[in-house]
Amino acid sequence: MEQNLLEISKHKVSDAALETLKEVMYQQDNFGIRKYGVALDHTHNYDWDAMADEEIADFLKYRQCARERKEYVINLLKAGLRSDEPKSFIEVALNLLTVEGTGK
Repeated sequence: MEQNLLEISKHKVSDAALETLKEVMYQQDNFGIRKYGVALDHTHNYDWDAMADEEIADFLKYRQCARERKEYVINLLKAGLRSDEPKSFIEVALNLLTVEGTGK
């Protein structure tokens, strides 16, 4: 059965999100293997519920930092619009928006 254009395009964002998530998960797998020497497995001696709680707490803190950064960048750009020399405001905003890596 052939999909029409609407059916294909309605999943475009979801497909891209899943591909990104897959790449990040594989990167995390590789990081864990390099760090611990083995792939993640349910038989490892961890309290998985406690670890999940810790990861959720970290996630919420990361989201808060992302929100604060977005607000800060918006304020920088608004200040740049009011400035006679907007370049410095734009440079700081760009530096914040193009940060790469996670510190691993």
